[in-house]
Amino acid sequence: MSGAIEESYQISLQNIQHHSQHINLGIEILLVIRGEIEVVVNQDSYHLVENDLLLINANQVHNIKGIEDNVVLLLQIPLRSIERYYQDIHECYFDCYSSKEDHGQYLLFDQIRQLLAEILIAHYQKQDGSELETTSLIYKLVTILIRNFKTTYLQQNHFISMKDERIKAILAYIEKNYLKSISLEEIAKQQYLSLYYLSRYFKQEVGVSFSQYVKQVRLKSAVRELLYTGHTITQVALNNGFPNAKAFNKAFKEVYQQTPAEYRNLHKKEPDHIEEVHYVSDQYTLLKSPNFLIEISKYIPSNEKIFTLMDPAVSTVYIDLPKEPIFIRKKDRRLLVIGQLEYALQEEVQAELRLIQELLQFEYVYFTNLFSSTFTITTHLLQTGGQFYQINTLFNSFRQLGLAPFIRVEFEKEVERSSDYIKMLGEFLQQSVHYFGSDFVEKWQFELAFEEWGKTAGTFYRNFYETVKKWSSATKVGLYVPFSLETGITAPVTAFLKQFANECELVCFTCNPNEQVDFTDMNNSIFEGVKDFLMKSCIDLKAKLQSVGLTDSPIYLTNWNTLYGNTVDLSGSFFRSSLIFKDMFNVMKIISGLGFWIDTHSLEINNWKYEHIAMNGIALLYYYQLKRPAFFNIQLMAKMNDQILAEGEGFVLTKGDQGYQLAIYNTSYVNPSYSVESFFLSSLTKEKKFVISGLPHGSYQIRKHILDRKNGAFYMKWMNFKQRDINDQETITFLKQRTYPGLQIYEENIDSDLYLQSTLTLNAFHLIEIKPLS
Repeated sequence: MSGAIEESYQISLQNIQHHSQHINLGIEILLVIRGEIEVVVNQDSYHLVENDLLLINANQVHNIKGIEDNVVLLLQIPLRSIERYYQDIHECYFDCYSSKEDHGQYLLFDQIRQLLAEILIAHYQKQDGSELETTSLIYKLVTILIRNFKTTYLQQNHFISMKDERIKAILAYIEKNYLKSISLEEIAKQQYLSLYYLSRYFKQEVGVSFSQYVKQVRLKSAVRELLYTGHTITQVALNNGFPNAKAFNKAFKEVYQQTPAEYRNLHKKEPDHIEEVHYVSDQYTLLKSPNFLIEISKYIPSNEKIFTLMDPAVSTVYIDLPKEPIFIRKKDRRLLVIGQLEYALQEEVQAELRLIQELLQFEYVYFTNLFSSTFTITTHLLQTGGQFYQINTLFNSFRQLGLAPFIRVEFEKEVERSSDYIKMLGEFLQQSVHYFGSDFVEKWQFELAFEEWGKTAGTFYRNFYETVKKWSSATKVGLYVPFSLETGITAPVTAFLKQFANECELVCFTCNPNEQVDFTDMNNSIFEGVKDFLMKSCIDLKAKLQSVGLTDSPIYLTNWNTLYGNTVDLSGSFFRSSLIFKDMFNVMKIISGLGFWIDTHSLEINNWKYEHIAMNGIALLYYYQLKRPAFFNIQLMAKMNDQILAEGEGFVLTKGDQGYQLAIYNTSYVNPSYSVESFFLSSLTKEKKFVISGLPHGSYQIRKHILDRKNGAFYMKWMNFKQRDINDQETITFLKQRTYPGLQIYEENIDSDLYLQSTLTLNAFHLIEIKPLS
């Protein structure tokens, strides 16, 4: 075996008498071929007999004792050999023990035994290509572990109480990458911050400098390796991210007032008995007889059948309910975007507004072109109602539905003469206060959007602001801020914001990650880049607004999207409720409100300029009031309470007066073109298991709401029709009745832990309500 391969893994057959207490820097898998052994991992004891299999995670202190004549296959896989292909390997904890009662995984254990046997045989046969074969088998084994045995144990991280989402992300990045060389410059670039600003910002929030914090994390890991391995000081230094032994010695002495060697001699429990597993000693014997290779071949089927498991990847999350929530969500404000105001004159739109408000209850109706020429009164009878009669009629219908107007004024498009517009605005506000009353007008909000940010814009904004305040001091006035992660806020806009910081009471912006990707490029890695695009944009914008004096101004993301298909067919087949939920949930921790388009038609007629993007927004309805998945997303999210008890990759647990709510989602950032291939879709299916401890004993009703391609997406049902046009009432009624999230209801008597399980297809979203019955 070559040096490179030798560094990547160690595999052997052993007769074990005793392995004293030690740790490994990688995964260690034991398969008992014959006899019995006793393994103690941390404080847990495992009794392994013939065919038993046990995985010991990296950095777990363990020892092994042979009970009788035994043969054990032992495979060690350093995490660094996997890191290049799976960066999260250092965060993985695997729960893989064949004697554990989980009968659904026996085929997986059979496959692991077969792979171990094949690895050992390939390792010893040394035929042409054996090293390549061995490496590929190891990667296959690790893939099975990641997809089926990866387990999350939620613990209270030392930084989870921090409210600053950006700092939390940076600290998590350090915890994940401290074994490698990481720099402040690298993180500054990732976070779109200047090096100088990030340095001050980090020390202010964390209490120590960036370099000091990284040093602390590395030393904490290095101490454990010092005490439980026989590695040299240089090895320990390099294994824990230090460039050399000299740097490690210096850092260690600053914190512990001793050199690493002095600390090891003083604190090591069993300095004479710590052994690395690959050192031959009297405690065990390496077995190399061909007879043993023949013996392990029993794990390989005689017909050389290759297992091809199509079952979804499985992960388990253990949640111990905390006494206090880790986060309290503030109430979000949702904007119902209808495009131009005159669109609300249509009967279909009015019906859509009633439907949405009956089931979803938005706070604002968002529109442009308040004083459209459409509303010019020419009919003699209407003139008696005043020049704003039609606008009053629409606003009155909004009020009856519980919607407050959120009015966008696009200066260059809507304002021909500033003085005329300001005069009309004053007249309109004066009569609105008289007609509707001040209570309703005070709820209104205005957003002014400029293309040029010079003196003309400044004069108009000040006059607009003063006119609004003259008639309704509580009505809010603010600005649309053009912003992107790449360019930030331009200098003219920054200067404008600083000038009007005291008069800018809200900020609006738009964000669409689809502008970052090339849909014709089949390289899927580019789509991963939009994973946290919205959240990073919100964080960065908020930081930049604070720097110009807008610290407390509410921020509204009026137009946004998730990753989206770029044709009608792909937009339908690329189901994305999970993406919508994740982005909604994350950004609402940072900003005050989100906009949603009322229907597909309004999106199309108002976004003609975005020809390179299929849809520049999230729509709630399709034609004929057919509900889109985003509609059901909001409906299900409304069942979740504000107290967040636990949160992790692909799940959120909340609590309220009606019990607990577990949201589970399977986000997949892949090229939407893949979503038309059924085999690829099945490979993205995930199975999630949850074990929740700490629930009060008693009877509970469990309600599982399922939002996926088959439950809540009309597109897949529509595809079954040969005639693709939705043009008759029977078809429309059928789709409305069949397009709804799935629902499963059952009762559970809980006297210890609650076990929950969900199988989630591509971008599926499940909400499980746990309601006490007593």
